[in-house]
Amino acid sequence: MKIIKKTTIGLLIALTVIASQGCDSMLEENPQSEISDAQFWQTEADAQSGVAGIYDALQSAYSRKYFVWGELRSDNFDASPAGENPEALQLTTNNLNDKSRNYGGWADMYNVLLRANLAINNIPTITGDINGLLGQAHALRAFVYFDLVRTFGDVPLYLDVITGVNDDIYRPKTSGEEIINTIIIPDMMKAEELILNPHEKSRFSLSSVYSFQAEVYMHLKEYALAKEALDKLEALNQFTLVNTPEDFHALFRNEPDRSGLPSNQMETGPELIFSIALNIEEDQGEGGIYSLFWPGVPAFFVSEHLENKWIETFPTDSISWHMKYPDFIPQTVDENTGQTIYGDYHRYLQMIESIKDIGERRYGKYNLTNYSGNEDDTDVVVYRYAGMLLLKAEAELQLGNMEEAVGLVNRIRAARDLPEIQLEDYQTSDELHDAILDERQFELLAEGKRWWDLIRTDKAVEVLGPINGQSSDRLLFPIWFQHLVDNPNLTQTPGY
Repeated sequence: MKIIKKTTIGLLIALTVIASQGCDSMLEENPQSEISDAQFWQTEADAQSGVAGIYDALQSAYSRKYFVWGELRSDNFDASPAGENPEALQLTTNNLNDKSRNYGGWADMYNVLLRANLAINNIPTITGDINGLLGQAHALRAFVYFDLVRTFGDVPLYLDVITGVNDDIYRPKTSGEEIINTIIIPDMMKAEELILNPHEKSRFSLSSVYSFQAEVYMHLKEYALAKEALDKLEALNQFTLVNTPEDFHALFRNEPDRSGLPSNQMETGPELIFSIALNIEEDQGEGGIYSLFWPGVPAFFVSEHLENKWIETFPTDSISWHMKYPDFIPQTVDENTGQTIYGDYHRYLQMIESIKDIGERRYGKYNLTNYSGNEDDTDVVVYRYAGMLLLKAEAELQLGNMEEAVGLVNRIRAARDLPEIQLEDYQTSDELHDAILDERQFELLAEGKRWWDLIRTDKAVEVLGPINGQSSDRLLFPIWFQHLVDNPNLTQTPGY
């Protein structure tokens, strides 16, 4: 749910007055009152409201873009054959251009950063229990800059508070490497130092800071540091894997009240580390997950390539299953017939739109009920325990610990009622690495991770080249043309 009411958030928004050209400029906030910076940042309650304002902006920024950037350019989804959504075709066929605000715009991200900068600059002046709040502001700033760098490479850097037309608003790009080394890493380490709370699902806590650190270090190929962060995560003893299909679906599923699904079976479970939470009472129209993955007229379907890989890995007929896994019988049975259900039931069969043909099927990880997208307030699951265990399996493999990597994969397989992998089945570490990445693809489908997995492992061209002609000169996203019009100091992303 939302952390604070919008009437309170309005006070924070009023503190940031941005001079911009048009409503879609790179930096955009509309002041709603005349309260000054000095008047607002006085008490611990002000600090709480200020940090809540960052999360409020995060909800708007990430409800769709989290998946547009991290999911939909990968081999997980194809555009609808009807071709009614040009942007879906652009994303899935490697034909991006600078005309799309939806994948090339960043104003909403910089609004998050402006609020984070306000908090970071002002909270230290307040007396009270403010360390955790300051740590969250640092974590959120690092989190957003990391996504901007992964998406565009070099981007403008703002650390100060923009207050008017005379400020240095229209800045050139700063290199992504510099932002990572001087902002993202120091911010995430500062967050670890300041935050004491081990876990809170809808806020940055120690567990989500460790998860974020691991993601950053894996991107940088700093595998020992990633493992260290993930060891710290496990040492918190906050999380366990779910082991039934119902509990797996309950991690994500969000249906309207009329569906009859109890609230204790929606968006809950011991695997959830950090989610960007929405609430229909305060965020109507802001949700983006339903419109991406389960609308009545879909723009995206689960790719035929992925479904065929899934069925090849976990056959759905008994003969093929027993030939591949003669010593393993799944525990899931059909409620009507009492017969064993073969295949990956937890992650695939219970969620795929089975009445349609392969290549034309929606994925019901979050929804199985048809309703208006304006009713959608589904949380964006950012970090989940299973995903972190598979990330740790990659880190262990890269450090030469193949047995540990296999053991981590098999923890996931056991929880999902699937046969274990065997080390002797892989002749090289590269083969095992591909198997771990496949497991992440199955486990984390529609969670905004696959594109980044392909990018950080240098496999995007290898995997997507045969599918859509993905080339090495277009691994970043183009910047929306309006940002270049508004800011003459910007240059377009190389390759566009």
